Amino acid sequence: MTMTFLFPLLAIVALVISSFSVPLVRRLALRLGLVDDPEAGTYKTHAQVTPYGGGISIVLGVLLPSVGALWWILEVRPYLLWEGDQFLSPWSQETLFPLAPLSPTILQLSQTVALLLAALAVFALGLADDWRRLSAGVRLAIQVGIAGVLAWSVPGFRPALTGFSGVDMTIAVIWLVSLTNAFNFLDNMNGLSAGVGAIAIAALASMALASAHLPGAVLGLLVVGGAGGFLLYNFPRASIFMGDAGGLFLGFSSGGLALLVCDRLGEVSWGDDVFVTVLPLLCLSVPIYDLISVVSLRLRRRLPPWHGDTNHISHRLVRQGLGRVDAVLVIFAGTAVTAAAGVVALIHPTWAPVSVSAVLIGMICVAAVDMRQISQDA
Repeated sequence: MTMTFLFPLLAIVALVISSFSVPLVRRLALRLGLVDDPEAGTYKTHAQVTPYGGGISIVLGVLLPSVGALWWILEVRPYLLWEGDQFLSPWSQETLFPLAPLSPTILQLSQTVALLLAALAVFALGLADDWRRLSAGVRLAIQVGIAGVLAWSVPGFRPALTGFSGVDMTIAVIWLVSLTNAFNFLDNMNGLSAGVGAIAIAALASMALASAHLPGAVLGLLVVGGAGGFLLYNFPRASIFMGDAGGLFLGFSSGGLALLVCDRLGEVSWGDDVFVTVLPLLCLSVPIYDLISVVSLRLRRRLPPWHGDTNHISHRLVRQGLGRVDAVLVIFAGTAVTAAAGVVALIHPTWAPVSVSAVLIGMICVAAVDMRQISQDA
């Protein structure tokens, strides 16, 4: 089977698993009382009690095919970390299948497995928070711990930006924790966070594929399929929410995959151009902008960054006269444009400076108009 059919098939498999599991998870959540009560906060905008658990379905769509793929690899190469009588490091650059073209390396497989395990740990944190509310400090500390372990112990998640290992690791942790919470914050309207995540991660997966990081591409496509299966039940009407479990999982996965792709682009010939190396970050421009803008507004009003409110991009678009579905679709379109700009620039590297500059200028213009409107509303 050629990659032309294999990679779309992976996303379809994840979509089918995720979508078929949603009704079962929904019934279980209602039975266990794992629900989102609109009376739990003034920032809640839905009208009736809705079950959580969509994040479980997304993870099932990712995890089951991943376990199957790892089982197949071990069947084909049962002594994964052994070459004859020599033990190979998990970070070895040895290819998994020396006779196969475009074979991934042991390092690439280890990076992807490590990212999935870390994302699952963050998912467990979110599920615990959905079940029994955890304090913001506890959530942040655990997120920092998980991101720190990943950035410190696994090559590829600590970008060499300053030449100082501690500083670079701090930057990686801040990035991972920021994206983790950006997608959780973005989960404020039906389908919004999952849809933005699916679009952005699809672009990141295509970049991973173009730069020959096949395990990263596979993980990205599985996440896209898992999110797509959930969206069938969450947009435009929602019979289930993905909760913090789903938002944190999507955010951490996207942030980690972006770091992996940036690292991979730095290894190949594109790495000579810093603009090309940072193209994966364009895919995540929308959740980054929403996080920065909403946290800035909260700090300006002397509220803690984690204080829930209705000042996200989606809410501001609704106040401008758009319907809720229309607001979500506009944000989907914005995400698609920035993600496409990154992918096209990767295909045509000479366009990279233009793409990066255009997205930055666009974000500044949007911010200027946005802040002016916010000041008028105030």
